[in-house]
Amino acid sequence: MLIIIGLLLIIIGIQLRRGKWYGIVAGNNFKDKPIEIQKKGALGASSITLLVGSFLIIIYILDFFGIQTGFLIIPVLVIVIPYSFFLYINILNTSLNMENKDSI
Repeated sequence: MLIIIGLLLIIIGIQLRRGKWYGIVAGNNFKDKPIEIQKKGALGASSITLLVGSFLIIIYILDFFGIQTGFLIIPVLVIVIPYSFFLYINILNTSLNMENKDSI
């Protein structure tokens, strides 16, 4: 199950990076947001999905060979969570700046 979810997340990350699903990530179902906001949101989401997908595949490989994977929670807590918060804050700042430019 880990390898299936990991591969699906990697495929989703690749599609987001290629620009296929910009509107889904940016909440732009009605094409009312500028493409720059959509690109920023898709880039951040694709980075996170690629990272988590590859992390799940690494856990599966290590578990398959019988290596203890309990120590892998440290990279998740130290790297992935602060990185995702940084991306979300950056995306929100970008979208707020774009909306402020539109209102001027």
